[in-house]
Amino acid sequence: MSKLIIPCRNFLWSASRSIHTTAPLLKKVKKGAAHTGKAAAKEAEPDEIVDVKSYLLAAKSKFDQCLVACQKRQNEVKQSTANVKIFDQLKLATGAPFTDVASTSLKGKNALLVSVFNPLDVKKVVSCILASGMNLTPEQMEGEGNQQNLKISLPPRTRESRLQQCKDCKAVFEEYKNSGLKSSLGSVRRTFMSKLKTIKQDDVVKRTEKDLEAMHKAYVNKLHEQFKQAEKSIMA
Repeated sequence: MSKLIIPCRNFLWSASRSIHTTAPLLKKVKKGAAHTGKAAAKEAEPDEIVDVKSYLLAAKSKFDQCLVACQKRQNEVKQSTANVKIFDQLKLATGAPFTDVASTSLKGKNALLVSVFNPLDVKKVVSCILASGMNLTPEQMEGEGNQQNLKISLPPRTRESRLQQCKDCKAVFEEYKNSGLKSSLGSVRRTFMSKLKTIKQDDVVKRTEKDLEAMHKAYVNKLHEQFKQAEKSIMA
């Protein structure tokens, strides 16, 4: 069976490099019992046509998602205790999620404000925060109408705490660079390389594999630059 060549245009995945797009390629046919002559031609199933450009586009989309997810995680590390979502994963002794009984917001630059919805839950919320191991102490605010509001003063940032944040950011970088995480750059690369291996090998496929490798390398550099910027911001 001959290949069907359909011309298509190139497209850009970065400002400096273009991906070579190609015509759809034929997938490998699974091996079956040996047949010869007209019987084999009659029983052979037609090969599936695959456009390798779609693999590169899909890989680029996954790489972009990885950058966004990593940036979000590093921002959470930079915010550290000033993160209003710091208590979102906690549960009260009753088993109720923290977010079901209270909300958290910033109070100035160095404090958090926890607003408890039901006054009967105030003590439970205080106990939950104290037992979280975050070394944060909620204090009930004074004044009428503040019985359900808790102020939490944040500890000052020290050089040691900044260095720890940098260490945590690097761990996030390594996780999204190459780990068992499904959305890591290395994982995405391996997934699409495996898909390309299922296609009949020729110069077009080999060139596409090289394009995928180059794209992966470029995104690793972007991820590293993202980490360096986070590190610089923390130590500033």
